Amino acid sequence: MRRYDLPLLLITVVLVAFGLVAVGSASWFVATEEYNDPYHFLERQGFSVVVGFTFLVVLARIPYQALLDRAHLLYGAAIAGLVMVWIPGLSHKANGATRWFGLAGITFQPAELAKMVALVCLTAWLRRNRGNVSDPKVLGFAGLGLLPILGLLLIQPDFGSTMITCLLCGVLLFLAGIRWSWIFALGGTGAVGGLLILLAEPYRVARITGFTDPCADHSDGGYQVCQSLVALHNGGVIGQGLGEGQAKLLYLPEPYNDFIVAVVGEELGLWGIAILLGLYGLFAWRALKVAQRVNDPYAGILAGTLCAAIVGQACLNLGVAMSVLPPKGLVLPFLSYGNSAMMMNLAAVGILLSISSEAQEAPAEAEQPAGVPA
Repeated sequence: MRRYDLPLLLITVVLVAFGLVAVGSASWFVATEEYNDPYHFLERQGFSVVVGFTFLVVLARIPYQALLDRAHLLYGAAIAGLVMVWIPGLSHKANGATRWFGLAGITFQPAELAKMVALVCLTAWLRRNRGNVSDPKVLGFAGLGLLPILGLLLIQPDFGSTMITCLLCGVLLFLAGIRWSWIFALGGTGAVGGLLILLAEPYRVARITGFTDPCADHSDGGYQVCQSLVALHNGGVIGQGLGEGQAKLLYLPEPYNDFIVAVVGEELGLWGIAILLGLYGLFAWRALKVAQRVNDPYAGILAGTLCAAIVGQACLNLGVAMSVLPPKGLVLPFLSYGNSAMMMNLAAVGILLSISSEAQEAPAEAEQPAGVPA
């Protein structure tokens, strides 16, 4: 019998249930107006939850060692998915970007799969070359392996997913104990490259410049942020009541998506946001416990990075909705509407559960790269 971290699973179930309620409330008006079906988005989100929990169960039952040993197969699947967005008949384009492909009426964004696969493949490569994380050859081949994924993300174009993938790979290398000289070198190179890519497109520059005063451009680039702030203000401490919010009545575009926390804040108030933050905090606590207790240090590295991927993205989403960070289309994990994100986040939890089944109360003496939680 494999022993899984049941608190982590329970917290995930609560977050997903919270998200289904939030999507149902945030989307019913738009769904009725556009599809004459108030449950249109809720039903599709429910489908992604079922598929996502299927991934979770399957991955939880697969030993993580087997997953790392077959990382090359996942790599091939990620590359194939990123290529499929360009195949006529499958490609789905929105807002000037080609980031999705559709099958049987369901669209999938392969960038979500690519982010997770990049972390699994990098962990597998470092595990294969254990003790040589700062070797230039090891890092060079790792970079060459990641280059096709990053390049295919950039040409969609998906600058946000590209930068997040790079940041998460940086977190993974840090946990693996890479030398500080390499951290500064890679970080500086990434920062310069990211700045040049950002300046290459006027709309990206406009997002940054508009961030300083979004309401000055409230009729264009700053509209969503301003409406989000209005919704949060109207929610106050106790909220307007579940289902009673006004932002979702076509004031806030796609309220069930990136800015769903604005609907939660308006309807459930400050206490609803506090509960949500508490759930993410509990998720981080249990995921880091898994990283701390597992015998294999490289499994701990992967668990810590997957925790950063989920909780870090939640922090970024909340920061954008509250105008603390520049706007970027990032979903709120387990809450925002989105088939791809829901499936892949639940798949990541499946990997965490698989790692947790190998964890012990006290880590055995093993090779422990610097930076791994101990």
